[in-house]
Amino acid sequence: MGQILQFGINGLMSGAIYALIAVGIVSVFKATKVVNFAHGYLIMFGAYFYFTFAVLLPGMSWAPAWYVSWEPAWLVEMKEGLPMFSPLGAVLDWLTNLPRVIIGLIGALAANAVVGLIIERVLMRPLMGQSVFAMIMVTVGLISVMSGGAQLIWTADANYVPSLAPNTPIRFTLFDTQIFLFGTDLVNAVIAVLLFGAIVAMVQFTKGGVAIRATAEDQSTAYSMGISVPRVFARAWVLASLTGAIAGAILATRNGVSPSLGLFGFSVLAIVLMGGLDSYVGVFIAALVVGVLEAMTQWKFGGDWAGIVPYVAVLLVILVRPHGLFGQKEVERI
Repeated sequence: MGQILQFGINGLMSGAIYALIAVGIVSVFKATKVVNFAHGYLIMFGAYFYFTFAVLLPGMSWAPAWYVSWEPAWLVEMKEGLPMFSPLGAVLDWLTNLPRVIIGLIGALAANAVVGLIIERVLMRPLMGQSVFAMIMVTVGLISVMSGGAQLIWTADANYVPSLAPNTPIRFTLFDTQIFLFGTDLVNAVIAVLLFGAIVAMVQFTKGGVAIRATAEDQSTAYSMGISVPRVFARAWVLASLTGAIAGAILATRNGVSPSLGLFGFSVLAIVLMGGLDSYVGVFIAALVVGVLEAMTQWKFGGDWAGIVPYVAVLLVILVRPHGLFGQKEVERI
């Protein structure tokens, strides 16, 4: 029972990260009907931008001292005499890196939004009115371009970045079972869930969200109602880029920064197909289910088997429901 609870909670936290990644794919699809195969590499760019602003720039000779390491007198005094592996020490060490974390996130958000906007303006907008297949193939081509570009700019070596939250160990008892978590994993999962909920609320209750939904239903009608469809497309790509930057920073703190981060997009694309390309609720449920299944598979069979779980799960689902668990079934009239 103890192992099931431990791995189940770990799986739910991983599923929350998957849901944050998936929300970018769903947002672009809802607005443009384009499946963005390159979303994983947009996340990879977000991770590299976080690495640039949180690690590379503080290492420059011109970087101010507070940017490199923030250590006011009261923080130094609190560190003195603390035992090794102290939870308070972990929090204080994280505070030392706080300026780098904040500037890293702001820089990653801004830079990744610009990348998303460039992709939409330069590559996707000229194809408006053409077949959706042509736009999808552009995203497939972007995979090679972005992967190669990242290796040219930042090299292919794996690098590590400061975590978004203190990595303090958390222990508690649940159903007479001792559960052990890391603080940074818990905070990352909470951030992912809150951002996911905020985006869904924005799409449901704001004018911009109504424009996205109207454009997804019928672009011609949306045009006639005064909605700027190109602007909606741009908003969807920027939204995907912003969530990709946060997801990239989270993944970077867990796995390091390397071009292999882009491969996460394919696993999450399987999750999106499983939940339904146009359903936020379906994707969230599918992400949590896959996260738990991966954790249980890793526990019983090892990490090599866990990697195939999203693909097996989506195959089983689409055999029964080709449009996903909660996806809208499209009816074509001839």
